[in-house]
Amino acid sequence: MRQLTLEQLSEQLQDYVRNAQEEQILITQNGKPIALFLGLTNVDPEQLNLQLSAEFWQMISDRRQRATIPLTEVEAMF
Repeated sequence: MRQLTLEQLSEQLQDYVRNAQEEQILITQNGKPIALFLGLTNVDPEQLNLQLSAEFWQMISDRRQRATIPLTEVEAMF
């Protein structure tokens, strides 16, 4: 994922990014959505990377298809 500092953006774009902390800003081209400014207050980089990782979500999907162990059995193991 490409990263930029806020200082690398134009002054007007900096204002939009700051405002995105309070409301989502949808960017359109020819009336069609192409990007979304979304505030990430209280989101750390690892959390963001996992949310955007197809590999991570495939792993979650695979795990959800496995057989489960009832809580009573787990408690009995301990």
